Amino acid sequence: MTSRKAFTWSLAASVLAIVACAPAWARQTRPTTSPPRPVLIQPTAAQQRFRQAVQQSQVRDQLQKGRVEQLIRQESIERTRRPASSGSNANDAQVDKAQQAQDQIYQAQQRDRVQRYSDALLPQPVPQATKANDKSQ
Repeated sequence: MTSRKAFTWSLAASVLAIVACAPAWARQTRPTTSPPRPVLIQPTAAQQRFRQAVQQSQVRDQLQKGRVEQLIRQESIERTRRPASSGSNANDAQVDKAQQAQDQIYQAQQRDRVQRYSDALLPQPVPQATKANDKSQ
């Protein structure tokens, strides 16, 4: 009888040990959850107006800077011209060509600045959730 009692006690202890370890084992074998989906934050109207005002200010500053640089270049070119008494038409022709090239560069830069600003004002596409993300829920 004592061996039967000992067997019953050891069986009961084994069952209790298994029952006690079961929750910990279940936590370890649980599949990992997928990472949370990113939250898309839509800017408010005030934020959009502020961003647009900042962009306008930056473009105005860039255009003004370009104008000032162009004026400085023109003054520099005018200073390189020889006085009319020297009669050097070859030098004047080179200066005129250089000035023409600088004017074209300046106009292209200004158009580029305005175009980049216009492109920035276009609404940006909002990323759509993919079907793979929808299935995970």
